[in-house]
Amino acid sequence: MERFYLQKISLVIGDYFPTHVLISMFILFYFNGAQAQTSAVSGMVIDEQTQEALPYVNIVIKHSTIGTMTDTLGHFFLKNTMAFDTLIFSAIGYFPVEKVFRTGATTPLHIEMKPYKVDLSEINVKMDEGPIRRLLQLVIDNKSKNNPDKYDKFSYNKYSKWSYQVDNVGDRVVNSALFKKNKSIFKSDEDSANYLPLYFSEQLVFNQVQKNPSLQKSTVIADRTVGVGVLGEIEISGYSSALDMEVNFYDNYLYLFSLNFVSPVANNGWFYYQYFLVDSTIVDGNKQYLVNYRPRRAAENTFKGYFIVENVHYSLVEIDGDLSSSSNLNYMKNLHLKSNYSFVNDSTPFYQRVQMDALFDYVPFKNPAKNKERLSLWYSQIANIDHVTINPTEPIVLNTPKAKYETIKLPGFDAKDSLFWLQNRREELTEKELFAISVIDSTLDVTPLKVANEIAKMSMTSYYDVGKFELGPFNSFVNTNMVEGVHLYFGGRTSDEISKNWLFWGGLGYGFLNEKISSTMGIGYKFPMIYRHVFKIGYDDKMIRMGENEKILNLYEDNFSATENNLVSQYLKHDPLDEIYREQTLTSSYDWEWYPGLSNKFSMGYTSHYSPQFYPFMHNDLPINRVSAFEIKLDTRLSKNEKVIDKGFLRMHMGTEFPIAHFTVGVGNVFYYGQSELFARLSATLKHAWNLGQTRLDYAIESGMYFGKLPYTMLDIPRGNETLGYYMYDFNMLSYLEFVHDKYFHSFVEYHLNGFFFRRIPVLKKANFREVLSAKFMVGTLSDKHQEIIDFPASISKMQNPYLELGAGVENILSFLHVEAIWRVRPESIIGAPRFGFRAKLEFGL
Repeated sequence: MERFYLQKISLVIGDYFPTHVLISMFILFYFNGAQAQTSAVSGMVIDEQTQEALPYVNIVIKHSTIGTMTDTLGHFFLKNTMAFDTLIFSAIGYFPVEKVFRTGATTPLHIEMKPYKVDLSEINVKMDEGPIRRLLQLVIDNKSKNNPDKYDKFSYNKYSKWSYQVDNVGDRVVNSALFKKNKSIFKSDEDSANYLPLYFSEQLVFNQVQKNPSLQKSTVIADRTVGVGVLGEIEISGYSSALDMEVNFYDNYLYLFSLNFVSPVANNGWFYYQYFLVDSTIVDGNKQYLVNYRPRRAAENTFKGYFIVENVHYSLVEIDGDLSSSSNLNYMKNLHLKSNYSFVNDSTPFYQRVQMDALFDYVPFKNPAKNKERLSLWYSQIANIDHVTINPTEPIVLNTPKAKYETIKLPGFDAKDSLFWLQNRREELTEKELFAISVIDSTLDVTPLKVANEIAKMSMTSYYDVGKFELGPFNSFVNTNMVEGVHLYFGGRTSDEISKNWLFWGGLGYGFLNEKISSTMGIGYKFPMIYRHVFKIGYDDKMIRMGENEKILNLYEDNFSATENNLVSQYLKHDPLDEIYREQTLTSSYDWEWYPGLSNKFSMGYTSHYSPQFYPFMHNDLPINRVSAFEIKLDTRLSKNEKVIDKGFLRMHMGTEFPIAHFTVGVGNVFYYGQSELFARLSATLKHAWNLGQTRLDYAIESGMYFGKLPYTMLDIPRGNETLGYYMYDFNMLSYLEFVHDKYFHSFVEYHLNGFFFRRIPVLKKANFREVLSAKFMVGTLSDKHQEIIDFPASISKMQNPYLELGAGVENILSFLHVEAIWRVRPESIIGAPRFGFRAKLEFGL
C-alpha cells in the first residue's frame, strides 16, 4: 500500500467495523438510486385523552437531521427537497409516535399522543436566560456526583444489538440483470424505498469494571451475529464484548467516529449552545424539567434536542440529540444519540439505555441524474443495562493475572436457541431486524455482492481470495525504478480453506532492465491459544530502497510492507529513484502476546546487502561486492486499551486513546571481506493522537543508537521524500542519502484545527476546508569508524545543525485532498534538495 500518498482508508462505522465492504457496495449501487421528489407535510398534534393541542412537540424525519416543532396551537408544517416516509413525534410526558407519510399525499396528518400517567404542571416556556442558566449551572456543579464514571468498581448485565443496512437502493438495481434472480435480498413496502441488510448482531454480556487498579472483564453469555461476508467474519476485540463505557454526556466532549462532539451539558456548553426551559413534570413526587437546546453557531460538532433533569440530585434522566449540522463533515449525514439514566438503590445514577443511529453517504460527489435519492448506509446500536451493582465485594479474576482486561466466552455462547433469546432479550426485535436475520445468510450467494466482498477483503489484506489460495500482494504487482526498469511480480499464499493455523506464501518477480529474478517464500504457524502466538520463517531476495527496514512499521503498523518501491511513488517522483540495492534476508520470528496491550516479537535473521549500481560499495578505492550481518532482536510493544482485528494471521490495529510505544534491542555480528565485528542497537518509537476540544494533535517520536561498526546501509537513513506526495512520518523536504546517523532523534507533529477559523469566515464556511499545521524535527550524529567497512557516498554529510521543516495547509479539499506548503527551515541542502514546496495526499475521513 502506498504509505505516503494513497493512505489506507481508516473510517470505522461506530468505532466498530472497517468500511471497505460498505464502500464496495456503494460503488456497486450508487448510480441506480431510487426516485424521489419534493415532499411536504402538515398537520396537528393533540393529546389523546384531553383532545387538546400540544405545543412544542419535536418532529423529525427518521434517519435525518431535518425536523420542526409544533406551534403554540399544535400545528406544524415541514417541507423537504428529498422524499421521506416516516415522521417521529416526541414530547416530554408522552409516548413517542412514528407515522408513515405517503409521498405526494396532501391530506393533513392528525396525530394523537398518549400521555404517561404523571401529573403535568402548566407548560411555561421561559426565554430569559436567568432561570435556565441557574438550572444548567446546578447540573454542571453536580456532574462529578452524578457521573456514572465516578465509581471505582461496578458490574452490570448488558444487552446490545447492532445493525447495518444500505438504504435507498433504486428499483433499477433491484430489477437489473445482476439482481433479478435475487430480489428477495431487498426489502421494500408501499411507503419506503428498497434497503439491503448487511449486518445484525445481538449480544448479552456481563461486564465487571474496576478503576484502581485498572481491571476490566467481559463475559459473553450469548451472541448471535449474521453479516455479509467480511462483516460477519471479523470481530474487533473489545468492541463486541462492550468493554468500553457507554456514550457519556457528562463528559465535556463525546468521542465518536474519531471526532469530538460537544456535550450539551459540557462545562463550557453555554459557549456552544442556547437553552430553553420548556416544561416541568411531576414524576414519583419529584419535579423534572424539560430543556431544549440548539447550537449558537452552525457548522460545529454540536447537537440539537432536549434533556430532562430531576430536581433532587440535578442528574440527567434522559437526553436526546441530533447532529445539528453535517456541513462540516464529509460522509456522516446524521447522528442521533439518546441516553436514559436510572437510579441504583434510588440514589445512585447509572446508565440505563443508550441508542445511537447514524446515516452515512460515502459518495463524495453528487448524483448527476436529477431527482435521485442518494444511496446511504444506516447504522444503529442499542444497549440496555440492568442488574447494576456498585462496589461489588467479589474480586475481578482474570485468566492472565498481569492483564488489564479480557473477554471470555461461555461454552455454547453462540448456540443459544430462540427460547433463550425470547426470555433474555431486553428489547423486541423490529421488523427490519427480523428480516435481516432471515435474509443475510443467503446474500453472499449473489455474485455481485460476492465480488464486492472479495474486493473489500483485498483492500484489508492486499490479497484477492480465489478459494484455497489468495493472490497478492496487489501493491507489488508492478513497479519501476532506475535499476530494474519495469518490475513485474506474481505471488500468493494459502487461505484458511487449507488451514486456519498454517500459512504458506511465495512469489517471483522479474526486472526487465537488469534481467534479474526476485523471489520470496515463507511459512507461518498460528498457535491455537487465547492470545496471539505466531511463528514465521521466510526468505526474501529483492531490490529495496536504502533506509527501508521493518523499523518504519512501528509507526505505519498496518502497512502491508515497509517498501516505497511502487508504481505510485514513481509516477509522482521529482527525482529519479536510483538509491536501490539488492537485499537477501533469511529471518525467523515469534510473536508472543502476553495479554492485550503487551506483546513481544523475538526474531533472528541473516541479511546481505549487495553493492548498489549507482552508489557502489567502496573501501580504500577497492570495490566491495557485499556486506552481511546476523542479528538477534527483541521488540516490546505497549498499547493500553487498544482495539484490534484478529482473523487468522491478519491483525489490524484500530487505535487507542493512549500512546503506543515500541522498544527494540538487538545484537549481532557484521561480516565484511573476511572480517567480522560485534554490534548492538537500541531504538524506541512513540505515537499518539491527542484530542484537544474539537481539534486534534498527532505526534510521534523515534530515537535510537548503534554500538560498534556497521555499513551505512544498516544504520539509520532518515526517510526523505523525492515525490510530490505528503508523508506523515517522513521529512518531506529531505532527499534520500543526505544524512546517515548512528545516534538519532526524530519528531513528527501535526495539528488539525478541523476548520476552527475557516468556519468563521463567511466566504469559506460552506467549503468545509480544515486547517492543518505540521512540524518535523531531526538531530543525529555519525562516527567515521563506520567507514572502516564501507566509505560513505559523496551525498552524505554530517549534520552540523538540527533539521527542521514547518508546514501549513488545507485539508478536506473536495472531501479527500490534503495540500500543504512546506518550508525547510534549516539546514540548507548541499545536494540541491528543495527549500520550499507543496505536497499533497489523499485521505478519507469524517
